[in-house]
Amino acid sequence: MKILFACGGTGGHINPAIAIASTIRAKQPEAQILFAGNPKGMEAKLVPQAGFDFAPITIKGFQRRLTWFNVKYNISSVFYLTTASARSKRLIQKFGPDLVVGTGGYVSGPILPKSRLSVSAVTPGNNIRTVSHESNAFPGVTTKLLSRYVDEILLAVPEAKKYLHPNCKEVVVGNPVRESIVYADREKARKKLGVADKLCIVSFGGSQGAHRLNQAMA
Repeated sequence: MKILFACGGTGGHINPAIAIASTIRAKQPEAQILFAGNPKGMEAKLVPQAGFDFAPITIKGFQRRLTWFNVKYNISSVFYLTTASARSKRLIQKFGPDLVVGTGGYVSGPILPKSRLSVSAVTPGNNIRTVSHESNAFPGVTTKLLSRYVDEILLAVPEAKKYLHPNCKEVVVGNPVRESIVYADREKARKKLGVADKLCIVSFGGSQGAHRLNQAMA
């Protein structure tokens, strides 16, 4: 089996994909796994560190505020979107995945629709299966757009369904967590953090919300 992951931009997109890929590799060691992402994004570092192959696809998002800088930025984004689409098609044809999994980020945009239109090299005559995972209760723009194309949308919480295409097929699965976190040794972890027997509170949040959450906790 060949599985292509498309993710990038933030840890909230990358880490769930790595968690899924690690579980697949543990259960099916013979599976071939490839990640696609932005060569300038966090994924270019995190994915190889996790032991997975990485294929770079340069892509940029769009700025919504109307400023001269954003106009120039969006022009370059259109150019990168065009090249990313062509690069995605070549990557899919070369790798020949059976399944494509998107977990968010702009790179998911061109890859998953291209996969729907391509024919798997492993199972000729059949379309490549596609799924997209959404970690948030309020889905991002990419997930909203993909919800009309992919075979299934995997949700962390059921509330996200109301923002997606009415005909999409959704399954509530929660958020994937890396086994290194789930099965971490509590005593070793507390010793490494230097908290000993003190009360330890972990505060965390995703993307731009993390700073506000930590301020509130403080």
